[in-house]
Amino acid sequence: MSSEAAAPAAPADVSHDGSGVSADGRRRRSPVANREAAARQSKSCVRMLVDKVDAWFSQLRTHAETRMAAWEKEYREEQQKEAKAEVDEPENITNATMARDAEDEGLTAVLGKDGTPQIMKETDFGDKLKHYEWHQNDTEVTVKVPVPKATKAKDVTFAITTSKLKLDIATLERRPMLDGELWAKVEADNSIWTFDDLEDDDERKDTHKVLTLLVTKLRKTQAKMHWTTVVKGEPEIDTKKFGPAIMQVSPDNPNDIASVLADINEQ
Repeated sequence: MSSEAAAPAAPADVSHDGSGVSADGRRRRSPVANREAAARQSKSCVRMLVDKVDAWFSQLRTHAETRMAAWEKEYREEQQKEAKAEVDEPENITNATMARDAEDEGLTAVLGKDGTPQIMKETDFGDKLKHYEWHQNDTEVTVKVPVPKATKAKDVTFAITTSKLKLDIATLERRPMLDGELWAKVEADNSIWTFDDLEDDDERKDTHKVLTLLVTKLRKTQAKMHWTTVVKGEPEIDTKKFGPAIMQVSPDNPNDIASVLADINEQ
């Protein structure tokens, strides 16, 4: 047994000669160098994080400024609308009163092309043609056909679906009277015809009566959105001249508001 003490082993990253090269020939960094590299990497990560936060705050600031500008614009527009409403309030009250009075009498109040309120009868929303006349209200279309008094129910052929109508009267020269696609869809089951007397002032009263056809609209219409004809291909009326109907709406009545929204959607 040797009396000499064994030499201590060299660190893994330091050669026996102190060159910093390991026995396998690869260069190793000292612990101090490793800590410095880690510190540099940490600083780089912090800088990247700070840059990202700054960019995010910049975007947030831009978004907030944009939204504030939009809110200010909406507020100014709302103020202008309220100011205009205060000026127009007397006219609006007058129009609403006119609409209510017209409805009580079975009439309709509309705004003309020049914005002037007008009172319209059902017969104004229709036409008087050579062989028949027709008119309408919000929910129904009425067709009146003069026929000889001798005309019986068996002389009448009437067929209707939600979109088509055929009316043929054997005692008349024009046959069929109406046959084709309806202007809009109807409730076929709620559409009927009857024989009625002519008006007292009609010179044909002694020899004729009238076949009255009542067609129920599937969707109600008003003023300029009314039917322009009964069956497509027949003469049409210009509904644009009627303008919009004057509506009675209470801001405190949800049913009124819902009704107006439904009308707008349907149109």
